[in-house]
Amino acid sequence: MPDFRTSVSLGAVILAVMAGMAAARPLPEGRSLEHAAIAGEHLDVSVFKPASCTIRAILIVLAGKERDSATYRDNTIPLARHECSLVFAPNFPLSRFPVQQYQRGGFPVLSQRAAPASLYMKPLEQWARSVAEEPHLPIILIGHSAGAQYLERVEAYVPGEEVMTVIMNPATYVEPETETPVPYGFHNWPEPASLPDLKRYLSRNIAIILGAEDTTPSLPGERVPDAAGQGRNHLERGQWAYAQGREQAERLNVPFGWTITLVPATGHVASKMLASAELQDAVETAIRSASSR
Repeated sequence: MPDFRTSVSLGAVILAVMAGMAAARPLPEGRSLEHAAIAGEHLDVSVFKPASCTIRAILIVLAGKERDSATYRDNTIPLARHECSLVFAPNFPLSRFPVQQYQRGGFPVLSQRAAPASLYMKPLEQWARSVAEEPHLPIILIGHSAGAQYLERVEAYVPGEEVMTVIMNPATYVEPETETPVPYGFHNWPEPASLPDLKRYLSRNIAIILGAEDTTPSLPGERVPDAAGQGRNHLERGQWAYAQGREQAERLNVPFGWTITLVPATGHVASKMLASAELQDAVETAIRSASSR
């Protein structure tokens, strides 16, 4: 079995050192395509910069299973204009980042030759701040469906400097306990790190935002045995995960940082979730909270 602690700590150091440098030109207003060099990987990043306002935050948006990052960037533009925030939507192409690397964040580590993709987030945050020439802006992570699964693993195992992470309609969650194996829980996460990391996970600022009509049962090919008990559909799983987290936080006597909100009359549709008042309220709250510190 791989030593997760060694893989994560060493990988984080390597990735931080190899994070891409800032672009030579200023970030243009409007839409643009930038390129980030992370651990030998070159990621295309679809970017949007609103005009005529003082930038308040960086929104890093993770696409669903189609990996259509430019579409996610475009669907986030109204939110970015309202909140005067930069949008960075990194593309993790399926050819290089299959389900185990993207939806599962690269855990469990199957090969020492490939760093877990969830380790890329912190260097991406540093790269985004560098490219934007805004080293102190609060960072908010937003993911839908497969992208939300990726961010679940980031928050559970290798969080970065984000002030809030928005999880929207994922198919699976990291269960807040030590009996379910990685990447659906903390079993096999190296001792003695698992319990402190579990407590940290529960205290993270995680906003679970669910489509109230995202109730279509999973197809047989989409079912994951290790996550079978999380619910029959996306809505049930989100409500179940939140309830489990709240109960576990009370049992362990740690602050519980998660929230849960439903978007009415909405199913598993990224464009509607990204345009929702519920997401806008969560982002505004996070920006205001970060600015008051």
